[in-house]
Amino acid sequence: MPYTDMKINLNGRMVSLPQGFDDYLDLSRAVIVELDMHGGHLDPGPDCPAPSPRGREIIDDVNRFNDACRMLGVPVIHIVNTYRSGDFEGRESGWRRITEGHYSMLPGDMTSCTRHYGNLGLEGTKWGALVVENKPGDIVVNTKKRVTAFETTDLDLIMRALGRDVMVITGIMTNCCDLCTAYYAGSKDYKVVLCMDMTRGSSPADEAAAGLMISRYIGLNTNSGELLREWRAQKS
Repeated sequence: MPYTDMKINLNGRMVSLPQGFDDYLDLSRAVIVELDMHGGHLDPGPDCPAPSPRGREIIDDVNRFNDACRMLGVPVIHIVNTYRSGDFEGRESGWRRITEGHYSMLPGDMTSCTRHYGNLGLEGTKWGALVVENKPGDIVVNTKKRVTAFETTDLDLIMRALGRDVMVITGIMTNCCDLCTAYYAGSKDYKVVLCMDMTRGSSPADEAAAGLMISRYIGLNTNSGELLREWRAQKS
């Protein structure tokens, strides 16, 4: 049984966690997998390659959450989208072709979002540098090139080396890389927890839709307050 009256989001409302999910909440098995909190999405300048204005809202919150997790002994893994110069690794990716194609049919302010895509995560630039705090003991995985944190990275190897199988997903974007990573993790039998208030997506509606899909088919959808309350109770 959980140590607290743990709440999860199910169909848009917070309900008590049903029995049988103790392993999803096990502090000793948990890892924070934080996606793409880097300058390529979060820089406030007009030339930001793939701006995520909603993502900028949670930078300080993510830093505080990560600090709380470190104090509890939960490893923090920063996943960073990085491409070599020349853009040859990114330009033919499915997500980029689809996004550019769709955005080209939308109003001008949306079309402008793709203007600098070629600089997204560019190696050696601020577009591939973490915006959140990277502290001693954290792990940085900077070989992500697609919309899942597993493809082209050693995330699975790291998780196994740590001996942990509970993946708490934070970062951006809820309805893109977070969602795809959750599905990939679920297919590998990781226990997935979406920490919804530590993520942001394209819009509140898109975030809610992604959270709904994860909660129905992949893992638990909760928030940082519920998770930390449970973990602190376990620690004490």
